[in-house]
Amino acid sequence: MPLEEMVFGEEISRQEDEASGWIVAHSRKKQRQDFTPGDSPGPSAGHRAARPAHTKGPINKLIAASRLPRLPKDHYRVVVRPKGGMDVRKVSGIKVTQALVMAACLGPPQAEEDIVCANEMQNIFVISTPHARNAEAYAKVKQIRVGETLHEVSTYVTPPGDTCREVVRGIDPELSDDRLGELFVHARNPKVLGVRRIKKTPTVIVLFDGMKVPNYVMCGTNLIRCTLYRRQIDACRTCGKLGHRSDVCPTPTVITCPDCGISSPPENHTCQPKCSICGGAHPTADRACQSRYQVPYIVRRRRRRRRKANKQRAEFVPQQAPGLGFNQGGGLDNPGRGAGHRSRSRDKSASCARIQQEPTWAERVGPKRESRTIVQRQLPEQATARIQQLERENATLRNELQEIKA
Repeated sequence: MPLEEMVFGEEISRQEDEASGWIVAHSRKKQRQDFTPGDSPGPSAGHRAARPAHTKGPINKLIAASRLPRLPKDHYRVVVRPKGGMDVRKVSGIKVTQALVMAACLGPPQAEEDIVCANEMQNIFVISTPHARNAEAYAKVKQIRVGETLHEVSTYVTPPGDTCREVVRGIDPELSDDRLGELFVHARNPKVLGVRRIKKTPTVIVLFDGMKVPNYVMCGTNLIRCTLYRRQIDACRTCGKLGHRSDVCPTPTVITCPDCGISSPPENHTCQPKCSICGGAHPTADRACQSRYQVPYIVRRRRRRRRKANKQRAEFVPQQAPGLGFNQGGGLDNPGRGAGHRSRSRDKSASCARIQQEPTWAERVGPKRESRTIVQRQLPEQATARIQQLERENATLRNELQEIKA
């Protein structure tokens, strides 16, 4: 079945990201290919994330600020979503890391290779670990104690790197997870790493290995259409800000009207809805908003490569083949000379002498035309002196040979 990329995706519920994760998909991907260990984050890696060189507009800046620093590609990533109004910008990162390790029942030697970083825009923590057992332990954490405060958290494992997700609808809700794996993960779908249902809905998420996804996927013996997954821009309906969701809002006591954005709105107030994403006359991130989706990474990469190729084609100037140039008189330079002739020709003088070329028979019997001239380049002075010396030596040897014969 031919593979081709899709430009447009299909929205799904945000509940998809709140499941346990893709630990099995990580294992399958590691078995299919040899991983190259990612670079450990150094001083420069912490300040330079994988983001576009030019970000224009508030939404693009918001998306760029939500990206994480460069982390090892072969690690498991666990997202920790703190609840109860925890602000990741104000809490101590060291205390949170210690609380996560203790809640996961891991010792310091077991967690010494793990990396914990905060995403201030989304108000979450991300754990990067090379060990599957650590990822499973972190994914089971339900609450952490930071100082004297107990915070509830939700955790899940993200899909592995260099993968794409697609949405398949119309799958029977009564099918178990094991049965879904049997229907999708088999030899007829060589790129499928895993499948997961969105709670009890007939919609499932299929994870593909690589950056090219098919238009159709085999579900057992049925060929079913699938569409590219698109992530929505996070919008909080509590404080009205973009970048995080309501369950991890750092200021849950600040109430804002989700339609018009007025702070502390009175009861039964009348307002004019205005979207914070596109500015349209509808609530923020409403289904009517066409700008609430992020462009998938594979689409951004394809567009970036296409722009680069167009730029290279525009800047490309066909160069003249070596040894096949036209001279000043309209004649074709002799291409039969060797490389030594080409190397010596660089040292030749730019001055030229024009001589008349003998007319051909067709030119003699045909109408009169202007005589063509060819260019004969003069030799440099060093070459002329060398030729004269060789001529004198040749004359001397010729005289000696005649004397021997006499």
